[in-house]
Amino acid sequence: MVASVGGALSGARLRWQEPAVTFAAASILCIAILPPLAHVGRELLGSTDALTLLGESRLWWLLARSLFLSLVVTLLALAVGVPLGVLFARASLPLSRLLFAAHVSVVFLPPFLPALGWFHLFGRQGFFGSELSAGLLFSDVGVVLVLATCFTPIITALTAVGVRGVEPSLEEAARLVGSPLRAATLVLVPCAAPAIVLGAIVVFALAFSELGVPMFLRVDVYPAVVFARLGGMDFAPGEAAIFVLPLVVVTLALFWLERRFAGRRAVAVLGSRAHAREPLFRSRPITFVLASLAALASALPLFSLAAHAGTRAGLEEVWRWTGDATWNGLRASALAATAMTLVALVLGRGLARRSPSSAWLDGLATLAFILPSSIVGVGIVGAWNRPATNWLYASFGILVVGFVARYSAVATRAFAAAVAQVPASLEDAARTVGAGYLRRLGLLAGMARRELVATFVLALVFALRDLETAALVYPPGGEPLTVRIFTREANGPPAVVSALAVLHVLITFAAASVGLIALARRRSP
Repeated sequence: MVASVGGALSGARLRWQEPAVTFAAASILCIAILPPLAHVGRELLGSTDALTLLGESRLWWLLARSLFLSLVVTLLALAVGVPLGVLFARASLPLSRLLFAAHVSVVFLPPFLPALGWFHLFGRQGFFGSELSAGLLFSDVGVVLVLATCFTPIITALTAVGVRGVEPSLEEAARLVGSPLRAATLVLVPCAAPAIVLGAIVVFALAFSELGVPMFLRVDVYPAVVFARLGGMDFAPGEAAIFVLPLVVVTLALFWLERRFAGRRAVAVLGSRAHAREPLFRSRPITFVLASLAALASALPLFSLAAHAGTRAGLEEVWRWTGDATWNGLRASALAATAMTLVALVLGRGLARRSPSSAWLDGLATLAFILPSSIVGVGIVGAWNRPATNWLYASFGILVVGFVARYSAVATRAFAAAVAQVPASLEDAARTVGAGYLRRLGLLAGMARRELVATFVLALVFALRDLETAALVYPPGGEPLTVRIFTREANGPPAVVSALAVLHVLITFAAASVGLIALARRRSP
């Protein structure tokens, strides 16, 4: 009798483990995301001046311009990134890993830094500068080209992962009746389509939200209107909340596209096991040249920054100009990455195992990621800038909240793709011998420990690269390095600004290297 009662109590405790842990992960996500969204919604519904403020024709012209620029960036990224993804995944290339790493490296940096590197190359005083090159750089064309070089690797990477997971029998069947190019276009790319669509939505969202590059290149875009009401001379948070209304409409359209054409299908494609097989395309000079050009396009502006920073003045003054900015960014990013990794462990596992609650929470996180940073900034300022919550708003914790709200979807999707490669039968076997949810979650974390480390590093790098959200919400004296570089660019010594940019690049690449090493190491037998 005692044993049966003990067993019943133990079983009840085990049954409550999953809801309790899921609730804890959901609480972290909801505390970061829902208050800003609720504030923006309340301001929009309660505003009586919306029609008057939104009636200016210049606002709609800026919105159309931002949409057009983002669309062109996305189309260019697709046109270049999809072939490159197939090339890196299925062609025999010398130094393929090195070239791929060099090509993708620029994704981990705020686009403002490569823009600064291109300026030192093609600005009026640049290494290859002239009036013509400077005119092109400081124009809509320059914004498109800079953002395209920064975001194309996203399409390349997602395409490559999706293509590598295609079932070999499908590829072999296509090869029987057609050329390698035909097999790639009719089988590999369509099978990887959900991942490619996800990449296109991510690129459009990032390009539409981008503020640093257009401001640096003196191109007016719609997000700058909102930023001016929060971080500029025209401080007016109420107007900023109204000006985000068109951005909300764009965001909802992107969110519908992501749910309709990517969603769980993208997780399934990205989580497919990579199959070892012979390269589809033989090693040829043209393929190596294309891969090398892709790597060079990403690395060249970084080399330009290093060359410009490598002066005596830049190296001697960089530490004085850095101040606490490096520590401010690292501690906020590390804490945010820890929170995002814990959320990803729970929700990523649930998403891969088709849990309805995890799917809903992933949708919330995806919506927050697609939202332009200006909306997130407006919401955070309105929700947390109050006497009762000033302890958080006036500390670096507000940066943690902003990073968790903005990038949790990245960590959750990345770990969900890793969990999709772990057979669910292993968890089922553990359940049959009485393992509770926590034991099974620990088992999963042990089997995917390297992927969990990589998820933490990915979340850390995305938080470190953030400029727009941080620029809107950082506390007094707590600016991270990205904001320090951006604000000092206008009035700081050029060599010192370049040295600060190189310091940020080195910190980011050091963190990214940890993730790459974790994924590259062979698993113990």
